[in-house]
Amino acid sequence: MLGSARIRKGQTAIEMLFIVGIILTGIVVIVPLYVHESGDSVMITVVRDAAAQAAVYIETGVVTNKPGYEKLNEIIQNYTEYRSVGFRFVGLGVTSESDRNITIAVKFIHGLSQNTSRDSRIARDIGEFFKEYLKDVKGFQLEEGHLYYRGRLIEFNVTVGGTWEVVS
Repeated sequence: MLGSARIRKGQTAIEMLFIVGIILTGIVVIVPLYVHESGDSVMITVVRDAAAQAAVYIETGVVTNKPGYEKLNEIIQNYTEYRSVGFRFVGLGVTSESDRNITIAVKFIHGLSQNTSRDSRIARDIGEFFKEYLKDVKGFQLEEGHLYYRGRLIEFNVTVGGTWEVVS
């Protein structure tokens, strides 16, 4: 009897080790995938914050000497003339993604008359603001004028009104 009880305890211990092994294997496989997806979600959230910040700043029409806001100050001084112009951030999304690049489309609308040349310059300036705003955020880095997130080049496709500019 004693021998059969020991065999059953040994078998139960082996079964427990097998179950723990399966659980640990699942954790090793799933956690890195979750962390990668979570990192991309953080990136999108931070870019959304930068876009909302740009829209609110331009909409108020007040220029400050805050570092990194020079491009938005130019927009206020040259295009909105310190007026509230109904400048709004509409939305964003990842349009393409690879191991090397991420392209993010960001859209704004405004209450100014339609002017393709002006809207193109505003879009370019907002893209440049994004690079300045994001360069100090964890995971982002600015190298030789290009913004990277975790080693991947970020390219912004900024639309203002009906005009868009690509900024990388």
